[in-house]
Amino acid sequence: MERIKNARWLFIAAMILQTIIFGSGSALTKVAYDSVTPLWCMALRFGLATALFALIFGPRMMRQLRGVSVRVWMPAAVCMAISFIACNVAFSFTAVTTVGFLVALPVVFTPILGSLINKQRYPLAFIPFQAAVVCGLYMLCCNGGALTFGPGEALGIIASVAMAGSIVFSQRLLSHIDAVTVAGTQVGMAFVLSLACALVLEPPVNVAAIEPVAWGTIAFLAVLSSCVAFLLQSAALKVLSSTTVSLLITGEPVFTALFSFAILGETLSVMGFAGAGMIIVSVVLATLYEGRQSELPEAAPAAVPAASVARVAKQTPIVALSSRMLAAATSRTPQHVNLPERILTKHPHYLGATRFAVREAAVPPERAA
Repeated sequence: MERIKNARWLFIAAMILQTIIFGSGSALTKVAYDSVTPLWCMALRFGLATALFALIFGPRMMRQLRGVSVRVWMPAAVCMAISFIACNVAFSFTAVTTVGFLVALPVVFTPILGSLINKQRYPLAFIPFQAAVVCGLYMLCCNGGALTFGPGEALGIIASVAMAGSIVFSQRLLSHIDAVTVAGTQVGMAFVLSLACALVLEPPVNVAAIEPVAWGTIAFLAVLSSCVAFLLQSAALKVLSSTTVSLLITGEPVFTALFSFAILGETLSVMGFAGAGMIIVSVVLATLYEGRQSELPEAAPAAVPAASVARVAKQTPIVALSSRMLAAATSRTPQHVNLPERILTKHPHYLGATRFAVREAAVPPERAA
């Protein structure tokens, strides 16, 4: 039990590390956008990440993917790719803070999709924590402003629902392939869809015009925000529930705000700091609550007294009848060993011709001659 508890907190720490990486990556992405368009930035980022996965884990991933159908791993990979594409395109239509609020809403959508897709029971005990996190996100990201609904907001909601779908599908997928292969398929699919969207929606990229700072940001996003972060989330889903993972992901806007302040000079109001504090407290309390629930011993099935079993058998006629039929069949089994001989020696009169034909066929040819 102690090892399970320690392993659980280890994966919680891994998810916190992932939110730190994502938060720093969100702030650094703006630096890359100065010399490369969003979709081409994603295509370069995930292309480099795919190359790294293929170089390090290629044979391992191919062995595992040969044993499963494409339909098994495709939903999680497509959902992750759609989430990142929609999130990055949403920045072109609305404020970054609004997008930050919307893409952190898997905490709401993940339990709903989990109950629909994986037939899981909706965690009603998490509703207060989820409500507190949503309020904290609004205070953090909107800073007293009002949410409007337009193309950017629609893309933000799509990104949030797609991320929730990726979390739910990935947890089910981990029973077929390991966390490395799950992360590799997601990175590869994100590269394919990002490249296709960049070719269709944006002008060709001028690689020579990309500044060295942007190349450094792309490398950081590829190695840490793609390879490492995706791998941490896939590994955590092996131990933590999808609801807990979605709650931990809501810490990303907090770290985004901190790194935006350090890198870009953006500041938070008092309400923003209060929202960040509310998110942190809610996530910690929800994580502690689930940890307490997982430590509760499962109720052992009650032993049924032998007298009760005998009484039930006595009161159930079909049980006694089945026992007598089984005993009768067992006692008759030796009698059927020499069944052909019994048919030939003890037969009705109308089987006389059959007996004669069988005995004549059994006489050797030399004797018949």
